[in-house]
Amino acid sequence: MPPMYVCFPNTRIRAIELFLCAVAIGGCGRVISLDYEPINTVKGEGPVEIAPFQYQAFDEHRVRARQVETNPAARTDLFLSQEISSFLTEALRKELIRAGYSQRESSTLTVSGSISRFYIDWKTGANRVFELNVAYVIRSQEGTLFTWNCSSAQKGPDTLVQDGILIRKATADCMQRFLRAAQEAKVL
Repeated sequence: MPPMYVCFPNTRIRAIELFLCAVAIGGCGRVISLDYEPINTVKGEGPVEIAPFQYQAFDEHRVRARQVETNPAARTDLFLSQEISSFLTEALRKELIRAGYSQRESSTLTVSGSISRFYIDWKTGANRVFELNVAYVIRSQEGTLFTWNCSSAQKGPDTLVQDGILIRKATADCMQRFLRAAQEAKVL
């Protein structure tokens, strides 16, 4: 007996066409790679330990570790090439080193944060909007010394290439404001 696909050649081709059509209509995930470049003008010195950020949407099982939250009506998902908590942890490390701090484990100061919003909205008409909400924490061995919350919303043209730019801008905005606030409070 001949193989099934020989008897029904159009069935196999039709199944492939239907699958490709479903993917096109339903959308598929996009992955972007971000290289964060520090831009702060704050100057400081001394050792700090940088603890990993927490990504609340991932911890609550709403998204995957690399997935950006999106509008439920979005046709596709957006993923970073690295975990979102790692992206912000690394951005903070780069900003602190640029400012003049040295990264050292077991330092008297530990800096970390919690990401409560890492969201891009593609359904706003003419603009894309990226929203970032981060709670920064500086701890010593005695306890919490300083907490600071930051929200940043960045808007840009409705193009696919804009996503990474908006994410970098919001991240840099929050990092700069956090470092200034921590220095004004004389914690860093």
